[in-house]
Amino acid sequence: MVGAAAALAVTLPHALGIGLIAFAPFAQMMPVSVLALWSAALPGALMTLFARARGVVYAPSTAVALLFGGMLTLVMKAGAGQGITVGQALAITGLFVALGFFMQWLIGRARLAGLARFIPLSVTQGFSAGVGLSLVLTQLHSAKGAGAWLWQPGLVWHVGIACLVLLMSAVLQRLWPRFPSLLMALLLVAVPALWLAPSGLLQMAATPHDLMLPPLPDWLDAPWWTVIRQAWVPLLTLSLLMAVVNGLEVLVFHQQLESEHGVRASPDEVLRRESALSALCALFGMIPASTSTSRSRTALAYTGTPTVRVGQWHALVMLAVALSGHLWLHWLPLAGLAGVLVMAGFRMVPAEMWHGPQNAIQRTAWWQSWLVAGLFAIAGGAMALMAGLAVSTMVLLRTSGAHVIRRMYLHGELRSRHIRRAETEAWLAGRMSRVAVFELQGILSFGVAALVVDQVRRHLAGRQCVILDTSRVPSWDETGYARLHTLARELQEQGIALLVSGVRGVHEQAMDDLHPFSDMDHALEWAEEQLLLQYPLEVGLADPAVSQLGDLGEDMAEQARLALERVMVSHHYPTGALIIRSGDQDRRLMLVQEGLVTLSTAESAGKGLRLASIGPGVVFGEMAFLNGIARTAYAHADAGGARVCTLEWNTFKAWSKEYPEAALGFMKQLARVGIRRLGDTSQQLRAALE
Repeated sequence: MVGAAAALAVTLPHALGIGLIAFAPFAQMMPVSVLALWSAALPGALMTLFARARGVVYAPSTAVALLFGGMLTLVMKAGAGQGITVGQALAITGLFVALGFFMQWLIGRARLAGLARFIPLSVTQGFSAGVGLSLVLTQLHSAKGAGAWLWQPGLVWHVGIACLVLLMSAVLQRLWPRFPSLLMALLLVAVPALWLAPSGLLQMAATPHDLMLPPLPDWLDAPWWTVIRQAWVPLLTLSLLMAVVNGLEVLVFHQQLESEHGVRASPDEVLRRESALSALCALFGMIPASTSTSRSRTALAYTGTPTVRVGQWHALVMLAVALSGHLWLHWLPLAGLAGVLVMAGFRMVPAEMWHGPQNAIQRTAWWQSWLVAGLFAIAGGAMALMAGLAVSTMVLLRTSGAHVIRRMYLHGELRSRHIRRAETEAWLAGRMSRVAVFELQGILSFGVAALVVDQVRRHLAGRQCVILDTSRVPSWDETGYARLHTLARELQEQGIALLVSGVRGVHEQAMDDLHPFSDMDHALEWAEEQLLLQYPLEVGLADPAVSQLGDLGEDMAEQARLALERVMVSHHYPTGALIIRSGDQDRRLMLVQEGLVTLSTAESAGKGLRLASIGPGVVFGEMAFLNGIARTAYAHADAGGARVCTLEWNTFKAWSKEYPEAALGFMKQLARVGIRRLGDTSQQLRAALE
């Protein structure tokens, strides 16, 4: 009940203040306070009955009330020549308002409301603060005390009473934090003000009248064609604006309700349910109710825990106010209500926005929140919505762009799994810094792709090849493709090759002219081969012919080497042929003489994970040869076939007895091969883990 009383202290002045503005075109036809009170009571009660939600108080929002008043003004002007009545104006206005909430219902029906979860916190806080600040500015612009900002006695009394309500509310809130200070402050200030103020100087909340029910819309006699012909475009525009602004306000509050209090609800279902009931209220000529951010947050400040009972008590009391308002509203100074709305507006601003930012991240979010809030208060919800979308886009691009490059390898840290002779590997190791590798992650949208291109351009000095690994990029857009093609042309003019690895599916088709590779290992291998084209020129001679033993025969006596070569068996394998099978017990040592041999995890050629690519003069199968363990991988001849020499373990033992010193050198060279491969594997594993 305390929470309901606190929310009621906001609803009562809000209903009268905003309601009087919304129904101002009827001021000469009937007591406007009647329409204001019933619009605050009946739609809210209907919502509370059928759209039950914990922590939510239902009432007409500022944006909806002001847009309702704008539509009503257009209808009255368009139908003035036809002598339009209150009921007829309510019928036409209600139809266009209901159309706006039907558009809001379509947003929920199309399941687009869930996109509100992706709105940054700075935007949601700014929207909430903007609603509150708009309440404050509305009171400042109204200046109801004397009708204008002229320092006459009426305005002085008006400002004094409003400020006294603000001060009294702050004092009571500090003394009794769990007490509805706004309502008590209004009563404590209003009673003495009536007694002390000169007679007739204060403007009251309503004029004296008897009990009246809200007029029903006149659907049959309304000048439909005349109004629609003159004002259908601005009326439709306001309808759409009402759907977007109110829908976003509802979704933002429910998002805060979930994050701050753990109350989770389907945003699409919330929007559909509230839209249907709001459209029904509009058709009966009342300002539709929806989730009220100001009243809900005010009630939650007292209850702490979201509950349905707050909204129920609030709706019940508002119905009682609508029925009894004619008895006491004309004794309530409008200045006191203005003070309550100003205090409620300031309380709508999240506490984080009043405190200065502590770091760079908070500083950015802080000014974004105030930007959205200021535009909402000054230019309205439409401009705040546009600013929120702009801020959301900037936050998304800045955050994505900051992490789109997962890691850069600029000093030759990465190597392919293509294993070559030690001399060739040593030559390549000193020149791999000419290959720059960029690992990308996230979605490469238009702005993010531009940031990637800028980063690549900063690291082009001394490069011969640039590799973009996109294996962690789930999606591209058309602008991303265009940026990449532009970068490729720019690098080509500088003599630098651009390779894209990890490209699959439809993206591979869009990049078929950019050297796409299935994985980074194949891209690195291609880059290494391009570097090796310079190998004979820089060294001064071509890669020397090697014996069947390759590096294993280094420093071996010629007689021993020739004796070992004679007992080795040469085999030729066609493209894709299986050379060894994982799990086989086979103690043969394999030395590649011509072509390439691929070690992989799959029995079929071209499938599975490529573990290594063995080039001429390089040995493989040494673990099974030395230890007698089962084979741990599959080996296939690569494109063009391969010629492989094999050495049986028993044959090697017989040879080693005859040449023990050469056998010791052979084992040392074989150990060096194993150590070098272990080092390469460790480097690749370290890079993968980092």
